[in-house]
Amino acid sequence: MSFRPLVLMAVYLVCVMALTLVAASYTRSWTLQGLHGEASDRLLSNVTQLRTALDQYRYLPFVLTQSREVRTLLRHPDADVGGPVDRYLEQINLVAGSSALLVLDLSGWPRASSNWRDQQQLLSSSQAGKEYFQQALSGHEGREFVQEGTPSRAALYLSAPIYDQQDLIGVAAMRLELDKLHEQLPIDYPFLITGMDGEQLFSMNMPMQLPQTSAEVLGDGTQVQLVSLDKTLYLVHSVQLDDLNWRVSVLVDARSAGQQQRIVAGSIAGAGFALALLILYLREKRQKRALQREQARERALNQERQRDMISTAQVGLINIDAQGIIHFINPMASQLFGVTAESMQDRAFSTLIVDEESGGLLRETLSRLHRTQSEPLTNVETFGQKGDGSLFPMMVSVRGMAHHPELGYLVTVIDISRRKRLEQALREANESLEHKVVERTQALEETQAELVQAGKLAALGRMSAQVVHELNQPLTAIRTYLAIGRRQLDNPQMQTENYRQLESLIDRMALITGQLKTFAYKKPEKLAPVPVATSIDQVLGLFRGRFAEMNLQLCYDPPGPEVQLAGDQARFEQVLINLVKNACDAMQNQQPPHRLTLLVREEKDKVLLRVEDNGPGIDADHREQLFEPFFTTKEVGTGLGLGLAIVHSIVRDLGGSIQVGEGGEGGARFEVTFKRLNPQTEKPTEEAI
Repeated sequence: MSFRPLVLMAVYLVCVMALTLVAASYTRSWTLQGLHGEASDRLLSNVTQLRTALDQYRYLPFVLTQSREVRTLLRHPDADVGGPVDRYLEQINLVAGSSALLVLDLSGWPRASSNWRDQQQLLSSSQAGKEYFQQALSGHEGREFVQEGTPSRAALYLSAPIYDQQDLIGVAAMRLELDKLHEQLPIDYPFLITGMDGEQLFSMNMPMQLPQTSAEVLGDGTQVQLVSLDKTLYLVHSVQLDDLNWRVSVLVDARSAGQQQRIVAGSIAGAGFALALLILYLREKRQKRALQREQARERALNQERQRDMISTAQVGLINIDAQGIIHFINPMASQLFGVTAESMQDRAFSTLIVDEESGGLLRETLSRLHRTQSEPLTNVETFGQKGDGSLFPMMVSVRGMAHHPELGYLVTVIDISRRKRLEQALREANESLEHKVVERTQALEETQAELVQAGKLAALGRMSAQVVHELNQPLTAIRTYLAIGRRQLDNPQMQTENYRQLESLIDRMALITGQLKTFAYKKPEKLAPVPVATSIDQVLGLFRGRFAEMNLQLCYDPPGPEVQLAGDQARFEQVLINLVKNACDAMQNQQPPHRLTLLVREEKDKVLLRVEDNGPGIDADHREQLFEPFFTTKEVGTGLGLGLAIVHSIVRDLGGSIQVGEGGEGGARFEVTFKRLNPQTEKPTEEAI
C-alpha cells in the first residue's frame, strides 16, 4: 500500500471520529434536554403536592388559638381545665391525622397535649429553644423540621401565637412526623427538601447524601446540576420556596443520556467502519483485477521468453503426449538427431532409441505413460539413432508437466559423447597410475626390508660390543682374584673374601646375559607381580658405565618393596631400558650438567613411572607421531624408530598408558601408568589386566 492511501485512510478515520464525537455530544445534549423537561414537570408536581399536604395541617394551630378552654388554661394555669383541654386536643388530632397538638405557655412549657396518654416526654421538656416557638412568639406563623434522634424520627412543627384581648398568652403547635408526610406525597423517585443553609430536612428515595456542587441557574430560577450517587448519574432540579425558606429538589436518572450517547456513537462508528471496509473491498477488488490483467500480460511475456529459451537451449527438448507421440522438438534436438522439426511431428519418440538394456527401460516407461501416472525418469543413459542411421550416446530424462498436465511430458536429451570419451581416457589413466603405484609400492617394501635388516645387524653389533665390554671387566677381575687366591691358600679369611667377590662378579655376568633374553622374549600367557624397585635397580645397573662416561646426575628415590604392578618383569624392564636409553641419547650432545630423574608414585589403583631429562626436548609437532614405527628424530644411521613403538605396544598389552610432555627443565618427560597390584587381595591374571 502506497503512502497516499494511508493518508486518505487516516483522514477518513479522523473524520469518522470527529463525526462520532459531535453526534455523541448532540445526542447527550438532546437526551438531557428531554430529561430537563421531565425533571421540571416532576419538580412542579412535587411542589404542588407538598403545598397541598402542608395546607391540610396548616390550619390546626389557628383552630387551637380560637378555643376558649385553651385561653382559660393559659390565663389560669392552676384552674382545673387541663384534662378537658387534653381530650379536646386528642379529638382534633385524631380527626386531622396529625402526630400531636401542643399548647405551650410563654416559657415554652407544654400545658396540654393531644398525646397526653403515651407521650409524657413532650410534656416534660421546654420548647423555648425551638425555632418554630420563637417564630410564633414574634407574632408569625412558625415552621420547623426537628430531628428527634434519627433521620427517620424527624418531624415537622407548625405553630401560631395565641392572643387574648390582644395579649400574647401562649403558642399553639402541631407536630407531623415524616411518615405521615410520606403518605401525603406518593413519590417513587428521589425527592429532597433542604434548608437555605443546605441542611437536609426531608428526603424520599434518596440513595445517599446529595453532595454540595455548583449548579446552573435557569431563567425561571430553577437550579440544575449533574451528580453521581452510588455510581449512578442523576440530573438534579431544585427550586427555592421563599415563603417556606426551603429548597425542593427532584432527581432524574440520567444514565439514559450516556446510553443514548454510546448507542449513537457506536452506530456512527460502526457505519463508518463498515463504509471503510466497503471502500477497502472495492479498492482491493479493483487492484485485484488490475493485478490479474498484469499477470496475464506477464504470462504472455513469459511464454514468449520460454519459447525463446527453448529454441536457444543447448539441450534437446521434446514434448510428447501420453502415447509417446512427438508434438514439439526444439532446434537443439533436431540438430542432435539430424532431422527437421517437420519430419518429427506425430512420430513416436521410441523410434529414436536403440533397443538395448537402458533403451528397453526407456521404451517401457514410454509405453506406460497412457495407462498410469508414472514416476519421472531421470538421467537414463542410452544410445540415440540419428537420421542417417548413426548412433551417439545420450542422457534422457522424462518428466510430466506439473503445472499443466494437459500438455503431456517433457523429454530432455543431452549428448554425452564428449563425456564418454573423457571417461574412457580417465579409465586408461587410472589403470596406468595403479600399475605404477603397485611397482613403486613393491620397490619401497623391498627398500624398507633392507633397511630393517641393516638396522637389526647394526643393533646386534652395538649390543654385542656392549656385552663384550661388560663381560670383559668381570672376567678380568675373576682372573685377578683367582691369581690372588692361589697365592693366599694359607689365609682362609682372605680366601673367603675373594670367593665373595667372585660370586658377585658371576652374578653381574648372569644379569648381563639375562638381559639378552629380553630381546627374544614373547608375551607370557600368565602375568605375575613385578617388584618395581628391583626391576629399576637391574636396569640402572646396565647403564652404570654410560652414566659414568656422561658424568650423569641421577635423581631417583627408590620405592618400597611393597610397590608392585601386575605384568611381566622382563617386559617392564624393556620399557624402562628404552626410555632411559632415549634420555641418554638425547643428552649425549648437550653441554653438562646431564640430569636424569626417575619418579615412582602410587595413585589409588595405579602406579605412575616418570622418566624426565634435561635434554633439548621433543617438538610439539612430533609428539603425535612419536609412537609410530620407524619414526625417529635421530640422525640417519643412529636409530630405526622402533624403540618407542615397542614401548607403546608393551604398555598397551599390560593395560597401561603412556604420555609424553615437556619437563620442568625443558627436556622430555614420559609418564607411564600401570595397574597397581595388592598381593594380599589380588591374584594377577591376564584377564584382570
